[in-house]
Amino acid sequence: MSQAGIIDGITGAPTIPTSFVADVGVAIPAANILNIVGGVGITTSGAGNTISISLVSAMVTWFVVTSADNPVSMAPQRGYIPKGAGAVTFVLPAASDIGDIMYIEGYGNLWTLTQNAGQSVILGSQITTIGVGGSLTATMVSDAVTLVCVTTDTEFKVIAPQGNLTVV
Repeated sequence: MSQAGIIDGITGAPTIPTSFVADVGVAIPAANILNIVGGVGITTSGAGNTISISLVSAMVTWFVVTSADNPVSMAPQRGYIPKGAGAVTFVLPAASDIGDIMYIEGYGNLWTLTQNAGQSVILGSQITTIGVGGSLTATMVSDAVTLVCVTTDTEFKVIAPQGNLTVV
């Protein structure tokens, strides 16, 4: 950071930033050094006067599943592509943390997403029946859904629906 700064028009001296405001919090350089670090699935790199922050796409592992795998127990940060002759039954994970994301990317056959005791799925203004009686079902083989856990272990919200899903 020793090369960065704004030249003061009156004194000709560079003005070095003393704080950096982020979405959450303020960082204050120590000895004119400001560290920018990544986290799980996030990388950072610097070149010249540019800092790049990137999301690593390898965070999601994808699986092709068929009705022979029924029921398919879902896991966070996993994507599933149902293919084959019969409908695939997916089961939400019994344990899930807020922010965990799961994907079903319809491709070759229909699918149903089922729940464990005490769980529900929110799709727009609709909510599935709480517990094992609730479900989302694809009506076309190309139907897809991206879910995020919004309440630990129990509530999931559809953040990217595709198609006309049946809510029970």
